[in-house]
This record gives sequence, structure tokens and C-alpha cells, in this order.
Amino acid sequence: MAIEEKLRVGVVGCGLIAQLAHLPALRALGERFEVTAVADPSPRTRAEIARRHGIAHAYARHEDLLERARVDAVLVASPNGTHAQVTLDALAAGAHVLVEKPMCLTVADAELIVDRASDAGRVVQVGYMKRFDAAYEALREDLPAADELRHIASVTVDPGIGERYRPPDLVAATDYAAPARATEAQVAAAVGSGDPRHVRPFSAAFLGALIHDVNLVLGLLGDLDLEPGPVLDAAAASDGSLAYGACAFGETARWTAAWMLLPGAASFREEVRLFASDGVRSLTFAAPYDAAPARLDMRCFGPGAESYRRQLEHFHACITGGVACRTPAAQGARDVALLTEMYRTAVAA
Repeated sequence: MAIEEKLRVGVVGCGLIAQLAHLPALRALGERFEVTAVADPSPRTRAEIARRHGIAHAYARHEDLLERARVDAVLVASPNGTHAQVTLDALAAGAHVLVEKPMCLTVADAELIVDRASDAGRVVQVGYMKRFDAAYEALREDLPAADELRHIASVTVDPGIGERYRPPDLVAATDYAAPARATEAQVAAAVGSGDPRHVRPFSAAFLGALIHDVNLVLGLLGDLDLEPGPVLDAAAASDGSLAYGACAFGETARWTAAWMLLPGAASFREEVRLFASDGVRSLTFAAPYDAAPARLDMRCFGPGAESYRRQLEHFHACITGGVACRTPAAQGARDVALLTEMYRTAVAA
């Protein structure tokens, strides 16, 4: 398929991330993608999003989209607990998939997705958009030698970006309340407990938020041919306001990762710092929907919103040009497994 040919895309889930990031990025790449259908259980949301973006078909269920709309690919932006089923159904329908992180909530589902994607010969790309940020790419070009790296610290301070960056014209699903049973069952399987109090800290804080830092750092370690060791320490807040883990890598080095929900913070800030014998490297991100640039040390790069466009360009290249996927399903499975180990360590402490 030539690059000028458009991929027909179905978008499943029309909430905040789809409205603020994915749909604008798809529209900006109109020479590569055509959104032919959306699916969302909220009648108000799917109708208004289809109207705003000139999308021909809107469905309540993703199954209807896959059966009745002709799509080459599916972008999954629905709630975390739905990702596995939508991804598996899309693969069964012959579609490629770009799925928001986390790819799923359980290790078993992650392994199943990896196998089904391989069997189907389809791309499953996980939406780790910060791996496509120009500042992150610049850091990859300036990494210390593996034996010089002493410590990695990743820290995210989140004032509640879902509320802080909520646009006035957001189409909220006020006419639909998603059932929690499926998510609760998956979390119970993942953490080994049916206590519903695990749902928010595990699915939102660890797999919904800390996963960004985990994937960023594991990408850097992979560039250095380093593997993380076992989880040494972890902590979780029962209200979902803290996710923390620590691992070893190399012979003596350490990696600590923390995400904190701090409503009183002035702004969102995500920072990854590499401490090595030749100095310190600091990568900083503003909120992903913000126009503020990412920074590597004192150098500014493009706004975070550009990374959504760049990840879609990569997705297109993987499908049409056979480019190796930078954030494939296998990485999504690895990340889910590590974060599950961190969470289990935290609640066992």
C-alpha cells in the first residue's frame, strides 16, 4: 500500500483522550487516515463527535463497528478494562490496532494479544506516545555507556490533568455510566484479590499512569542492552494517589519510579533523570495535551501534542511499509507484567 493511500480507521471510545489528542491528530494526517466510524456507548457523545468530525458511522458497540464498518485499523481509546476485548475482537476481524496504554489489565490477556497479533500478521501498537517525542529521541542519541549509568529516577507530579485540561467544549458522557464488573474481575485476576479497593490504584495509578514512566525507562535500558532486575520495593496509596516501584539493573545500579496525584501542584511535570559518571541527563515533559515543549536538559523541543501525530505516522508506516513497530504488543505485555509485580509487592508490604 503506497503512503498516499488512506487507512480506514475506526475509533473505539470518544472520551477525553480521543477528543483532545487522537481525533485532532488523525484529522491532521488526513492524507494517511480516514476515520470512517466511531463507537461509544454514550448516544450523546458518539453522535456529537461524529457530527463535529464528519464521520459517517457511529455505533454503540465496538462489535457493531467491526461487523458493519469497513476499517483497516482500529484505534482503541475506551476505558482500560475494555482494551483487551476490543483489541482481540479487532484482530479477529482482520484489523490492525493502535491501543491506548495499558494494552490490557492482566498478564494472561497480554500474552493472548501477543499470540493473536502474531497469528493474524497484524500490527498491535501500544499508545506510548512519549516514545515518539523529539526530546526522548534526542536523549537516546546521548545515552551514557551502560557501565557508567548509576541511577535512574522517574517522577511524575500530576495535579489531575483529566480535570485541569478538560476543555469547555468536551462532550461528556452524561447519559451513560460504564459498568464496573468487567474491570473489577480483571483486577481481581491480576492482583489475586477480589477486594474492589484495588481497582483504582492498580488500573488507574499503576497501569494507567506509572506505565508511561516504566515504558520510557525500559526503552532506554533496552538501548543499552540492560534488563531490569526484580522489584526491590514498591508502594501504593489505597485512594490511587501514589504508585511507586524500585528495581535494580546492571550490577549495582538502581531505578526508582513514582507517580503522584497532587491536586495542589501548580502544573503537570514528568521527569526522567539519568545519573552517570559523565554527568546527569534530565528529560522533562509537560502535560501531554499542553502546548509547552518537552525539554532535554535546557534544550526545548516540540509540544507534547506532536507526539500523538508522530506515533500515528509510525503506525501507518508499520502497516503500509513493514517498519518494525517501536512499541509493539510484546512491550505492552512486558510492562503489564512488571507493573503487576510492583503492585503485588506494594500490597504485600
